[in-house]
Amino acid sequence: MQFSTSKLKEYLSFFSKDSYGCKIKASFMLNRNDFLERIKTVADNNLSLPPIWATGCFYGGEIQILLDEHNYYENFCTLAHETFHLVFNKFIYEKNKWDRIVWLDESLAGNFDGTTEKIIKSGEFKELIFKYYSLNLPKIEDLDFSKDNIKTSEYNGYELFKIVGRFLLETKPKEKLYMYLNNLSQIKKDGNTILKDSLKYFYDKYKNC
Repeated sequence: MQFSTSKLKEYLSFFSKDSYGCKIKASFMLNRNDFLERIKTVADNNLSLPPIWATGCFYGGEIQILLDEHNYYENFCTLAHETFHLVFNKFIYEKNKWDRIVWLDESLAGNFDGTTEKIIKSGEFKELIFKYYSLNLPKIEDLDFSKDNIKTSEYNGYELFKIVGRFLLETKPKEKLYMYLNNLSQIKKDGNTILKDSLKYFYDKYKNC
C-alpha cells in the first residue's frame, strides 16, 4: 500500500493533479483461472481477454494482477504499471475523448513503473539498443494487442515501448512532454518514426561508451 500510494502521488504530480478523484481498486489472484474470471466480471462484454503472458490488466477501471509468489518486486512493478495506465487513461484519453494509443501509454507506463530504470542500471537497456538497432522492426503504432504482435520471436514489444518512453522522457522537459501528450496530430505522426528515432538517439549515445 505504501509503494502504490507513493507511485500514485508521483503520477498525479506529473499530470499536475491533486487527486485521482476516487479510490483505485485492485484485485489480486493466485492462479490464472481466477485472474480471467475476475476480468470477465468487470470487463465490458466486447473486450477481448488478455494474452496468455499477461500478468496485469486494467479492465473496467480496476487493476487485476496475477500474483507471482516468487517475485514480489515484479508484483510491485505490475501494480505501479497498471496504476499508471488508469491515471493516463483518465487525464489524457478520457479528457480528450480519444481512443487508446497503445504505444503511447505503454511506453510511459514502462518507464514510470521503475522497470526501465532498473535495466538501465544493470546495462540491459544498452544491450537492447544494440540488439534492435539494425533489425527491421514494425512501426511502433502498428503494435496492438488485437493484432497479437506485442511479443513475437523477433522482438518483445514491451522492450521497444521502454526505449520509446525513455526517449520521450530524456528529450522532452516535463512541461513540453505534457503538451505533447495532448497533441493528437503530432502523436499520430510520430507513430511512424519514433521507434527509429529513439533507437538512433540511444545508439549515438552509447556507441562510443
